[in-house]
Amino acid sequence: MKKPGILIASIPLLAALRVMMAPLPNIEPIMLFTIPAALVLGPLAGFSLAFGSMVTSDAMMGSFQATAYTALTYGVVGAICGLLGRMKRGWNRSELTVLSFAMILLYDLVTASFFALQFMIPVPIALMNQIPFTILHSSGCVLVFLFAPSLMKAVKMMDEFSFSKLPGSLRLHLHRTD
Repeated sequence: MKKPGILIASIPLLAALRVMMAPLPNIEPIMLFTIPAALVLGPLAGFSLAFGSMVTSDAMMGSFQATAYTALTYGVVGAICGLLGRMKRGWNRSELTVLSFAMILLYDLVTASFFALQFMIPVPIALMNQIPFTILHSSGCVLVFLFAPSLMKAVKMMDEFSFSKLPGSLRLHLHRTD
C-alpha cells in the first residue's frame, strides 16, 4: 500500500454509505469495497478498511451492541481477501462473486454465532434464523459481480497515482520557491 491516505479517507465515506443504506436489512456496501481494496492493497488494508468502516458507521448510528464481533469479523474477512490477493492476481467476475458469497457466509456464520452467545440463544436456532438475512446479505454479490473489477482498477490507479507524473503545468506545487 503506497498511499495509506486514500484508505484512511475511504473509511468515513464507506461508513456514511453504510449508514444511508441502514434501512435496508443486511444490504450494505462494506463487502463491495473491502474485497477489491483488500485484493489490490493487501491484508492490512483489507482489515483496516472493513474494521474501520464498521466501527465508524456503528458510531454514526449509535449502535454498539454487536460492534466488537461484527467489526472484527469484517476485518478478518478483509485480511483473508488481502491474503488471497497476494496468492492470486487477475480475478475475474465469477471468481470475485464466489469469493464474495464465501465471505458473506463466513461473516454471517461467525456473527450469528456470537449473537447467539451474546443473547443466550441456542446457536442452531440463531443460525436458522439468520438464513433470510444471509439471503438478503448475498444480494451484495450482484454488486460485486457488476462493480468489483472496476473498483479494483480504480484502487490500483489511486494507489499508484503521483502528482510528480503530471505535466509541469498541472503539477501541484506544495512549497513556495523564491
